[in-house]
Amino acid sequence: MKCPCCGKEVEPHQMDVAFGLPDAIFALSEEQRDARAKTHADFCSLDGKRYFIRGVMYVTVQELGTKFGWGVWAEVSEETFDRYHELYDKDGSNEPPAAGILANTLPGYTAIEQPLEIHFGPADKRPIFKPTPTESEFYHEQIEGLPVRKWHSIIEQYAG
Repeated sequence: MKCPCCGKEVEPHQMDVAFGLPDAIFALSEEQRDARAKTHADFCSLDGKRYFIRGVMYVTVQELGTKFGWGVWAEVSEETFDRYHELYDKDGSNEPPAAGILANTLPGYTAIEQPLEIHFGPADKRPIFKPTPTESEFYHEQIEGLPVRKWHSIIEQYAG
């Protein structure tokens, strides 16, 4: 696909941005992380008191009509974390949505406490995160679509 902002070819893998860890764990030194965090590609905990799961939020890019995926982390209750463990290799599509809080600060946005609705799905897919209503710019762009110029500035940071 050709970027409408700069005319460069955009590869499919550039349509998404993923975070390897929640901000609270990423901010730790390697020594602190080894001592305080238990990490996995899809779930982790900090100090045995804070719990996180990885999922995806999709937003339509205005003018393109394509989906952009945020691979992010949500901080969840211990109960939700335990339930995700139970469902990890099973189909959780019939589970009621769980609650969480966005655990990453996304480029182009200020840090916010964005509540999320977490939808578990098939074993081969990460949960889908849907933001719940707030007055934040992030929430409104998730609902109305991400302006193509903002999308461009985000993916430019990760291109390379």
